[in-house]
Amino acid sequence: MASFQKIIVFLSFAASYQLAVAADYRVEITSLTYKTTFKPRIVIAHVPVSLCEPCDNLNDTATGLLNGQMNHALSEITEADSLGPIMAILDQESVRKFVSYVAGSGLLVGCKNQTVEFFDVDDAQNRLSLFAMLLPTNDGFIALNNMALPQTGSVQSTFNAYDAGTETNTESCEDIPGPLCGGTAQSPDDTGEGFVHIHRGIGGLDPDEIDPAEYDWKIRLLP
Repeated sequence: MASFQKIIVFLSFAASYQLAVAADYRVEITSLTYKTTFKPRIVIAHVPVSLCEPCDNLNDTATGLLNGQMNHALSEITEADSLGPIMAILDQESVRKFVSYVAGSGLLVGCKNQTVEFFDVDDAQNRLSLFAMLLPTNDGFIALNNMALPQTGSVQSTFNAYDAGTETNTESCEDIPGPLCGGTAQSPDDTGEGFVHIHRGIGGLDPDEIDPAEYDWKIRLLP
């Protein structure tokens, strides 16, 4: 039986200290997919705290980080490709001194990259997180959570595609936003699988609309 490797994004960092208590960072994001696109993208330097982990329930908007606000904001990214709610959180007066962030725009397509830069980042903001919706999927996303930033030099990382677990993977364009499908962004009456997990990819449930030969990102490894 073939096994599946779901690593789909490559990330590199470079850091240089300008002051004893501040640093500049350049973050380069590269998609390793064929036709899957990343939109939107938010890159966050922050104090050590977990923003999203596997098995989290993003349907729970009453408890969790910031009393459920972060779960709601992440579900907006993963289903509706909307950065508005998470930016509103990060811009709150009680939060913004603990974070620096850069929001991306447009689509990041296969084998293309985007570079974002942070300047004079306080040394307390020594973690990096990144989130972006995967199109075309119902609630797929890429996520880097609470990764330690280098003090000097550069590091490289690869990471996985996740399923937010907030919407059933119908693979129907009626339920998927974005340039290929243009469907409804969210399904408020559909709570999906109920927890964040490794995405199973495009299975071909509706191949006339989303052909897995074109849009499934998994690398199949022969036995």
